[in-house]
Amino acid sequence: MPDDPKMIVDAIKAAGGKVTEGPVALPDGSGFMTASFPLPKDHWLYTKGYNVPPMPFRLGTADPARHLWEEKLRAVARYAIRSATMNGKDNDFDPDAMVQNFIVGALGYHTPTGWSSDEWANPPEPASSTPRGPAATPETKEG
Repeated sequence: MPDDPKMIVDAIKAAGGKVTEGPVALPDGSGFMTASFPLPKDHWLYTKGYNVPPMPFRLGTADPARHLWEEKLRAVARYAIRSATMNGKDNDFDPDAMVQNFIVGALGYHTPTGWSSDEWANPPEPASSTPRGPAATPETKEG
């Protein structure tokens, strides 16, 4: 940690951010702080319009698969929000991180099989009841 952490705090403020935690000096001489920066004015979150949903996988209520997809996508959305907000602890979260977590939650990790090489980060078994295209089976998990 620099001798004068005020220099870093001033740089964060000058860039439009704010320090949300710290600075904290650690016993080994290092240190940390957490800062938050506003989204750019042209970020997709601020797009004006009527927010028409894209519906690339549209299923009407007459399709029996809709209920199953609703249940699974609700779980995916909850995962994405929990992951982007550190389980609700961070109210100043990154909407792009939430979108990325939604994609991982729905489709799997960005690997050839969709599985993580960290076994703890994979679900116990594939959701075989979920309608989906070809995907990895437990035998093809990356390891």
